[in-house]
Amino acid sequence: MPGKSLGSREEFMAELHDLARETAPRLFALCQEFGDRHDAQVEYLGMAFDDCADVVSASDQVRASFRSAEAALSRLSRRSNLHLVWV
Repeated sequence: MPGKSLGSREEFMAELHDLARETAPRLFALCQEFGDRHDAQVEYLGMAFDDCADVVSASDQVRASFRSAEAALSRLSRRSNLHLVWV
């Protein structure tokens, strides 16, 4: 049997909006630097959750999970000069 409703439809939707915003992952990019600040491009896009970070390459050829955005930066920057940028 359903319980008591949580206010009007508008109030309930506002609560859902707040809940979604509070639990949404943080977005970040790992950007590759070329030369000494000569140029750059986004190499990876990611979502950071409380317990992990999911990353996908801009070309959609690589998908991976890491402990954090910083761990992704550490691992993926071994071959190129990457910078962590929070969106």
